[in-house]
Amino acid sequence: MTSRSRAVATFFAVAMATTLLAAFFQSQIRRPLTAEASALESAAASATPAPGTPLTLDTFRNIVKSKNAGVVNITISAKPKATSRGSRQLPFPFFGDDDPLGPGEQNQRAGGSGFIIDADGTILTNRHVVDEADSISVTLVSGKRYDAKVLGKDARTDVAVIKIEPKEPLTVLELGDSEASEVGEWVMAIGSPFGFGNSLSVGVVSGKGRNLTLGQQGTGVDMIQTDAAINPGNSGGPLLNTRGQVIGINTLIITQGSAQNAGVGFSVPINVAKPIIPQLKTKGKVTRGWLGVQIQSASEDIALTFKRDSAQGVVVTDVTKDSPAEKAGIQLEDYIFEVDGRVVKDNTALTGYISGLPPGTTVSLKLIRAGSEKTVKVTLGTFPEGPTAAAGKDDAEGDASDEKAQTNLGLELQTLSPTLRERMDLPDSVRGVVVRSVEAGGAAELAGLARGDVIIMVSGEEVSSVKEFNAAIRKSAPAKAARLRVRRGDSVLVVALRLDR
Repeated sequence: MTSRSRAVATFFAVAMATTLLAAFFQSQIRRPLTAEASALESAAASATPAPGTPLTLDTFRNIVKSKNAGVVNITISAKPKATSRGSRQLPFPFFGDDDPLGPGEQNQRAGGSGFIIDADGTILTNRHVVDEADSISVTLVSGKRYDAKVLGKDARTDVAVIKIEPKEPLTVLELGDSEASEVGEWVMAIGSPFGFGNSLSVGVVSGKGRNLTLGQQGTGVDMIQTDAAINPGNSGGPLLNTRGQVIGINTLIITQGSAQNAGVGFSVPINVAKPIIPQLKTKGKVTRGWLGVQIQSASEDIALTFKRDSAQGVVVTDVTKDSPAEKAGIQLEDYIFEVDGRVVKDNTALTGYISGLPPGTTVSLKLIRAGSEKTVKVTLGTFPEGPTAAAGKDDAEGDASDEKAQTNLGLELQTLSPTLRERMDLPDSVRGVVVRSVEAGGAAELAGLARGDVIIMVSGEEVSSVKEFNAAIRKSAPAKAARLRVRRGDSVLVVALRLDR
């Protein structure tokens, strides 16, 4: 072998050895890294479990194939409610006028969607879809049409249950857990937008806990917000997760000058509907438990005045005369933080829990009063029908001759004189100090105080003059915040005024 041949052979041997060595080290390095990455992924997955199943290219298609037959198209006929020709009042305020017929005295036709929840033909939809209907027609995905009757409807949640008598097996949709849904989770809406039956739109849960008032009871519902396209005709249809479970009833949209989708749709959480379905089926209406208080969610600053380290809880701003709450001894500015062993997160959490209980139920409330924890048992009454009190009156001017004071909290105050009380149309029983002006960026503005507010109590002490107000503020200084009871129009609310800003 020549020297050149030996050199070539040596080169290839070294190259082969280097390749083998590199492969060995690479395998040794990859193995533990892969294992570590897998462990981290598993830990992350267990720490934040996904509410839905993993998405595939066939996820939405498979759900439509298996669940589409459980969604129905609802058409109603209603006699005109107009007082004159061309003036119509369709029962569809959530999506505007969906009547394909022009103005006139003929029967009005409009529609929405619904979904089957029982094999016997029970269907869940929105109240506003079937309200005031003279006749209701339900069309299945097969094209078969049935007459339907209303079993029950609830104005407060905008939920209704209707019934058909099917002659064929029905596809029943499974009701999921809306509380387990998460912002960012994929969802899909099925319904009949603009009359196009069983249309699918896809999006995500874009928000939760959007408190909107649906009926005339003055109480809001914490809605699911979605960017899945919802349009007129989608009302009453299901909002589905990637398991094909119903987590919401598509109800309304918020737009700017149009009744068409703008990416902000809202669904009644299915957990709101589930407890009332049995009552709607058997009684036709919902009878709710009633506490008899006005409450507001506690802010961090309000919680501070009660020496609480979190904002979870509610403050009692008013107690209805002769109500269960009054009979049980509930007082103004009680801080309720627990009901039947459940943490009270905010006002909707408490009202939602109470309204889900039948009248006559005794509940246990844990609260703070005058710095001490107490447990109060209340036997619930029946939630009264009808609207609640209206909003307050406009702010009023005060007399220049009345007492004024400029505090260091960013507000100008004035004692409520007889003259000013008359101008503000306040009852003679109201005592307090009036907010004449609020300094931009000051503590008062940050607390939410506004011109025309009447401060009637400071940290549990009644105030009837600016002098008394200032004295109460000084007394509250060690707590770094003062709790103000404020009358605004016909309403009473609690405001936390920070004293250390």
